[in-house]
Amino acid sequence: MAMVRSEAIRQIETLLLRGIGLNIRSVGVSMLGMAVQARCRKRGLASEEDYLRLVSTSPKEFQALVEEVVVPETWFFRDHESYELLAQWAREWFDAHSFGAMRILSAPCASGEEPYSIAMTLLENGVAAERFSVEAFDISDVALEKARLALYGRNSFRSQPLDFREKYFEKEAQGSWRLSPEIIRQVHFRQANIIEPNLKRKGGEIQVIFCRNLLIYLDGESRRRVLTQINHLLAPDGVVFLGHAEGSLARDFGFEPVPMPMAFAFRKATKVKKEKRPKSTLVPPQLRRTFAAQVTVAVPPKPALLAPKKAAPAAAPKPEPLLQAQQLADQGQFEKARAASLAALEAGGPSARAYYLLALIEEGAGNEAQAEEYYRKTLYIEPDHEEALVQLALLEKQRGMIKAARLLEERALRVRARKAPPQSPTPLEFF
Repeated sequence: MAMVRSEAIRQIETLLLRGIGLNIRSVGVSMLGMAVQARCRKRGLASEEDYLRLVSTSPKEFQALVEEVVVPETWFFRDHESYELLAQWAREWFDAHSFGAMRILSAPCASGEEPYSIAMTLLENGVAAERFSVEAFDISDVALEKARLALYGRNSFRSQPLDFREKYFEKEAQGSWRLSPEIIRQVHFRQANIIEPNLKRKGGEIQVIFCRNLLIYLDGESRRRVLTQINHLLAPDGVVFLGHAEGSLARDFGFEPVPMPMAFAFRKATKVKKEKRPKSTLVPPQLRRTFAAQVTVAVPPKPALLAPKKAAPAAAPKPEPLLQAQQLADQGQFEKARAASLAALEAGGPSARAYYLLALIEEGAGNEAQAEEYYRKTLYIEPDHEEALVQLALLEKQRGMIKAARLLEERALRVRARKAPPQSPTPLEFF
């Protein structure tokens, strides 16, 4: 049953939509009601109407409401594959640029785990400190204060293994860890909203942009403004990292996926005519080799997602079928990846993992109808598969099935809430 909203709450929703582009349904109408009640108690106000009058005229109170509604959820090296791809992409960029510095943007940056992970990745891969800088934007004063403090508890360390913590952090009292000044110096924080057009940045001057899990919380017009901003800021040969549920939004806007499914990386569309495209893959030339033998990636080890150059045969066990399928998909070999996934299904029987991988492969190949079928099969086997729920919701929205999309989003939010650790009562990553 839909929650009955007062007129005051509706008007506050509109304020948030106009102010930060927030589609309140993405975080839940009930959350806004609880946030308004909390602010009323804090300010000694008797009603929602009283609070509406205050928040409509006080920028400081509006910011306080944003802090109450937006509770970021992040940790170091979240989505490991993104940092693997960053290390490889950066190595090629520095090989091609003897001078100059790489500029990287993390927006929204929340409490700092993402931009600090970026800095650790590059330094661990031998990039000199003076050759790169990380800008980090967020709308939340509270999040930025924590980011600048650089003191983190156990919820920020959910990646395994934790070698990076031993190297770049010092343990302090009560189980907290303080980040090394060496990393802190590389990141520059400021309060800003990437949705705003007045960032005062020249076009094409940023080589890498992390903007993960923001678009899914915005309304349609705000999404367009953010993607327009990213397109303006990103260098012609740059790469942007988005959230796992935002790929179709980027493709609709004209970005091309880098076929490394679990990294969710995109680049600006090329202007080459379709019939003149190289027949191999969409992977840019600088990504067609691996640096596993040349660099040590400062992220927890996972199976290599880019295949190495042909080398002399070595005695090594053949990867299990689904891993082999993922490796083929990472290379852009969608036909072979599809065949390997189907073979794995035939050999091992139905599995959510196999169907979800097939769905990603079909999306990477541009076959959205087939991808939708595989997402549904994933959910048939594993009804609480959060990623499949969110991806399917986006596909439904594209077809104009708004009610069906909303139901799927609500299911995904309930799944995420159940998975939340005790110290994270509202684990929704926003900005």
